[in-house]
Order: sequence, then structure tokens, then C-alpha cells
Amino acid sequence: MNMVRQFKSGKIQLTMVSEAHPKGIKRTFNNVIADVEEEQITTLGHAIEALSGEQFSGANIINNDQVTFA
Repeated sequence: MNMVRQFKSGKIQLTMVSEAHPKGIKRTFNNVIADVEEEQITTLGHAIEALSGEQFSGANIINNDQVTFA
């Protein structure tokens, strides 16, 4: 039996830190491509910094794959 994995959707969850959220707050964005690159994540993080006044400290990439067996 062969397993076939197909990308369905992706999200990115940025961790942003501020005085109000010293341990960090998660900001989630949907519709992320399957092969998102480090530069794209960093650019998004810095854009959110500029808009929110928070500091970008990390990210989680969440992919949803469909698996079928043939």
C-alpha cells in the first residue's frame, strides 16, 4: 500500500512580544503557500512589527496535508 500526501492548506503563526504580552501573543495568518521561505516569514514578521509596535520573536508553520492510500 502506497501513501500519497497532498498539501491542502497552510497557516503561519507569528509570536509577537510587547509590554502588554511579555510572554508573547500568537497572531495567525491563513492561506500560506506550501513552500514558504525564511525571507518571506521574516518580511511578514517585520511588517507586523511596524503595524503593531510589538516585537517579532518567532513563527510556527502549520501545514494541513491530505493523505490517501492506494
